[in-house]
Amino acid sequence: MKLMCLVLAGLVVMSVMAIGCGPTAHSRYREMTYRRVNDTDWLGAQDDVDALILLSERPSHLSQWYNN
Repeated sequence: MKLMCLVLAGLVVMSVMAIGCGPTAHSRYREMTYRRVNDTDWLGAQDDVDALILLSERPSHLSQWYNN
């Protein structure tokens, strides 16, 4: 009886390990979404820096080159 319980426990452990080993379609989708969010955040940060640089070079109404 003990041997049968050990064999059954071993089969349960092996089946649980076999089910969780391979990547699923959902995990690949999450990885793709995570990568896309990181890429978009990085591009957004670059755009923010570019906008800040352009704002500092832009003539304002206080500058001597402002046309009335």
